[in-house]
Amino acid sequence: MLTPPITTYPEFETERFRMRQPRLEDAELLAAIYDHPEVARYLLPGASGVQRMREKLTRDLEGSIRGEGFRWLLCARGEDVPLGSVALFNWSSRDRRAEVGYVLGMPLWGQGVMKELMPALLHFGFARMGLHRIEAHLDPRNTASMRVLTRAGFQHEAVLRENCAGPEGFTDTAVVSLLEGEWKGPK
Repeated sequence: MLTPPITTYPEFETERFRMRQPRLEDAELLAAIYDHPEVARYLLPGASGVQRMREKLTRDLEGSIRGEGFRWLLCARGEDVPLGSVALFNWSSRDRRAEVGYVLGMPLWGQGVMKELMPALLHFGFARMGLHRIEAHLDPRNTASMRVLTRAGFQHEAVLRENCAGPEGFTDTAVVSLLEGEWKGPK
């Protein structure tokens, strides 16, 4: 089981994709993905522009060393160009829980990417990080993401009413979770 401080950044592959450690030079391509209006629709405000993305990547990399979680850049297998990001973050080693999150560039939408990646992320979280609980906080209007999580076994827990301020006003947040004992993957 991984415990902080983390000295080697874990990377892994699926049939079509590779999850690798972010680098500061990825900021421009990643900012272009995050800043696309359709992609940004369900994201919290804050990580727009190349400089802000560099700052975010720096915080993420420093946080991984401290054991706060991991953000991986999603690349096609055998390639190095970021197509999105996936993360297990807000890691509490004491409580054995973390949040899962992901942002995909629009060309990947509807291609079964998260259906392929989610088992690898859950395996990493439960088997390698020793998590007991993985949760996700998302805009309930993001039905595609809710479907991915539900199919992976996540259970709906709550709706936090109007708890996020964004450009369109306040929005709700749905909370879903999967417990280690409910996970159907390899142990």
